[in-house]
Amino acid sequence: MRGREPTGPILAERKFKSSAGARTSIRVRAPARDSRTGNYRCSVEWVHSGKRELFELWGIDSMQALQLALRAAGDLVNGDEEDLRWVGSDDGHLGFPRTYPEFLPKALLRKLERMIDREIAAHARKSAAERSRAQQSAAERKQSRARAGRSKPISG
Repeated sequence: MRGREPTGPILAERKFKSSAGARTSIRVRAPARDSRTGNYRCSVEWVHSGKRELFELWGIDSMQALQLALRAAGDLVNGDEEDLRWVGSDDGHLGFPRTYPEFLPKALLRKLERMIDREIAAHARKSAAERSRAQQSAAERKQSRARAGRSKPISG
């Protein structure tokens, strides 16, 4: 939903640079309670291409409004991920985690979480094994150099 007025002070801002060198930013503002409904709204500002767009995300409480705003901020910038780079990041990651729809059944969410946990654990094991092999190789090279240094004939 397009916003009319920002909800409050800026809580967080992330800056990007486009491949053409243009500066872009996304800002999340503090949630504000709506006196009519009792619900909360949270503004997201997308400043790009010389214009400022304001979006409002609504939640039952301030936490939900903030969570939805952060998700929306990620969706906005991830739509331009081929063109944007997070200022200060070299790997091309824009810094917004993937989120899943709240309407998915709990059983499916838990299954997805278990799958993700398994993949993370497998990656951690692989990385640890690679580090161990690299350390072992370095130790073997060091021992080899030490043996080579001791076996030199003494000339005199």
